[in-house]
Amino acid sequence: MSIIKYDPFKEMERLFDDWDDVTPLNFWPAVKRHWAPAIDVYEKDNNIVVELQIPKSEADKVNISVEDGVLRIEGGSEQEEEKEGKNYYRKEIRRGHFSRAISLPAGIKETEVKATHEDGVLKIVVPKAEVKEPKKIDVEVK
Repeated sequence: MSIIKYDPFKEMERLFDDWDDVTPLNFWPAVKRHWAPAIDVYEKDNNIVVELQIPKSEADKVNISVEDGVLRIEGGSEQEEEKEGKNYYRKEIRRGHFSRAISLPAGIKETEVKATHEDGVLKIVVPKAEVKEPKKIDVEVK
């Protein structure tokens, strides 16, 4: 039997989404939920790779930093002003500021991080440092 990490906030988010489906439109107009773009983190070719869905128009507004083994990604778009005469049936496009912090494993090259944007995906590559093999010490027997 495998152990699955329980995230109560994920359950609350699902509850709100279900509630949105059965409540009248604009029932919760003042509620602003935290959002962040979808993210993938994986290892490939001795690198830690982080990918986020970011529109091309917002890619140059993203700030990326690495400090003490934590990758921080901040950015976002301008919040759209409510326009009169616009009655939404469903409003799922999230706008506004976001911030993500990802703990990286020990042994990375913080000064060699690179970021590129292509086809709506921001790709951050964090090289891993070379793993030093332990030095074998022979015991001299007298």
